[in-house]
Order: sequence, then C-alpha cells, then structure tokens
Amino acid sequence: MGAGYIVIPLFFYVTLCALLCVKIADKNSWKTGLLFAVPLIFLPTAFFVIVGMHEFGAL
Repeated sequence: MGAGYIVIPLFFYVTLCALLCVKIADKNSWKTGLLFAVPLIFLPTAFFVIVGMHEFGAL
C-alpha cells in the first residue's frame, strides 16, 4: 500500500535523470553518459528495491 509513495517519485526521478544522461551523452560521449547514469539512476533504484524487499520480508 505504501509502495506507491516511493514508486511514483522514483519513476519521475529516473525519467529526469535518464534525460539528463542522454543530454550529457550527446554533448560528450555515450561512455560519459553511462558513467553518469550508473550512480544517478541504478544505485538509488537498487537501494529502494532492497529496502522494499526487506520491509516486506523478502530478505
């Protein structure tokens, strides 16, 4: 029930960060865009998924 409070803002965060990383990749190189994408998108998403799994008893 409380997952919607995290999923919706996380969706907007990931969307905006993905657009930022694509803009960085267009200006520099795709390797630089990927370098920015890993810490900006994947680490917070993985953190929230792991915390949610722990909260619901999956871990």
